[in-house]
Amino acid sequence: MRPGKEINATSAAPGIATAPVLHHRFAGEFIPTLTIEEAGVEAECDRFEAACRRAADAMRVLKVKLESQIAADAAGAAGIYDAHIALVTDPNLLRDVRDLIGSDRINAEVALQRVVARYEKAFRSIDNAPVRERAADIRDVGRQVLAMLLQREQEVFHRKGSDYILAVDEFLPSDVGLIDIEHVRGIAMGEGGRYSHGVILAKGLGIPCVVGLASGLMKIPAGSVVILDGDRGRLVIDPNEQQLKRYGELLREREQADLRLFEVRLSPSITKDETPVELLANIEGLRELGAIEEGMFDGVGLFRTEFAFMERLMFPSEEEQLKLYTEVVQGMRGRRVTFRTLDVGGDKPLAYFRTPNEHNPVLGWRGIRLTLHWRDLFYTQMRALARASAHGPVSILLPMVTTLDEVREGREILDKVVTDLRDEGVEIGDDLRYGIMIEVPALAVVVQHVAEAVDFISIGSNDLVQYLLAVDRDNPRVAGMYDPYHPGVLRFLFDCVQVARQAGIPCSLCGEIAGESEFIPLLLGMGYRSLSMAPVFLPSVKLAVRSAEIAACEALWESVKSLGDGNAVREVLRGNAKQP
Repeated sequence: MRPGKEINATSAAPGIATAPVLHHRFAGEFIPTLTIEEAGVEAECDRFEAACRRAADAMRVLKVKLESQIAADAAGAAGIYDAHIALVTDPNLLRDVRDLIGSDRINAEVALQRVVARYEKAFRSIDNAPVRERAADIRDVGRQVLAMLLQREQEVFHRKGSDYILAVDEFLPSDVGLIDIEHVRGIAMGEGGRYSHGVILAKGLGIPCVVGLASGLMKIPAGSVVILDGDRGRLVIDPNEQQLKRYGELLREREQADLRLFEVRLSPSITKDETPVELLANIEGLRELGAIEEGMFDGVGLFRTEFAFMERLMFPSEEEQLKLYTEVVQGMRGRRVTFRTLDVGGDKPLAYFRTPNEHNPVLGWRGIRLTLHWRDLFYTQMRALARASAHGPVSILLPMVTTLDEVREGREILDKVVTDLRDEGVEIGDDLRYGIMIEVPALAVVVQHVAEAVDFISIGSNDLVQYLLAVDRDNPRVAGMYDPYHPGVLRFLFDCVQVARQAGIPCSLCGEIAGESEFIPLLLGMGYRSLSMAPVFLPSVKLAVRSAEIAACEALWESVKSLGDGNAVREVLRGNAKQP
């Protein structure tokens, strides 16, 4: 590989690092199949369960170790090990392996590998990146239990006290216990994704990370000095003097920008002319919630409840859901939590819940369309959410709503749930709100008619842009046409917030657009005063809000609303961002 070669990758954890490469490849384990006599089946099952207990104990030790090393704003990342501990002690896993040992009379190692492969296949079939990458968690847990069964020590990744960039096929949560945290400067992965738990832990430890390098990663000569750019998704092999200088400047700029973000992160979210702008976090679990400093955000604008369903091997009960929702509400200490009801089906199936194959799942049987059909699922979740409202302000958000009938039907079910619970003497909070997510363009046009049945609306910009442009952003053939700067999209977003205002309904914007600092002045100029985004974008968006003046933002919107091309809009916004 020629010196100075730059390889494109996918940015996963931010930061820039320079160090020699250390390769590690997990070769896997070949385990011979042994026949277990009937009299020895119970002992073999006991050996497997003992290995699971030892693996769970090792995870607890690693979690305690990391809690003192992970950055304060990502402290919840260590909670990933709680999910692994839950999985390794899950009665379904234990039962499936025991059943296979008994039915096939095989040794625990082989039975475990077969069950893990089955689980992993089920997760990999899910057409949703964050959930699909949970297959790595199944594989990681299987690897840890296998090591306990074989009583083998795992290899440690280090360069004897020297700095290094770790190059691996994938980085799993258990690998954190094998790296030299003091000297690992970055992680480059051939496989895996930016949603994986290994990446989340790397980010919490402040380790820059890139993914998606495939087989090219292992072609880099061992010991080669590389620049890992976790901000832009790039790997530079044996950089020349010019490249070293350029990245040195980028690193200094990054340090200055990080300092500004750090200074404003806990400041009030108000513009220069003292207009308050509500900043909300989009999260999928308690781990993310625990990683955000209180002063950074005003509440949770989107809690994706489907992840509580997707990370399990069977439907969670009402009590199990209640426990999770209550912990979230209590953790917010009086700030509002907006829970989106179960949004599965179509492109996000559950591994244990069969739905029909669909030619176009993005437009198919998903969200509220599915849960209104399976009323028991919807009713159970509504009960758990209503009960959780006794501990703090709760909003219930319905996804993928298309018709006014669906809006009314959802409201009738919630009203019945509340009535039933009160008849049972169960406490319900006095600040329980009901709303819908605007993702289907047709519903936005008639939002004034929705006002009678809802307390608020949230604009789901990611899917809304897809549907407006007829572009599947996960389809590589047309993903380049996914353009939130398209003038038609901008006009629609403007119309949405204006109609909501006229109808007297609180309206927030949710999705990737809300997290783009360059986009913020335009959104403020349109009239948005509530934005919900991934937690990582909160500091940069707050800085953009505090740097803005509403009059200037409104003038900016006036200057772009008549443009006919997305690139022209970008040029105006970038010019605006460069102004002092």
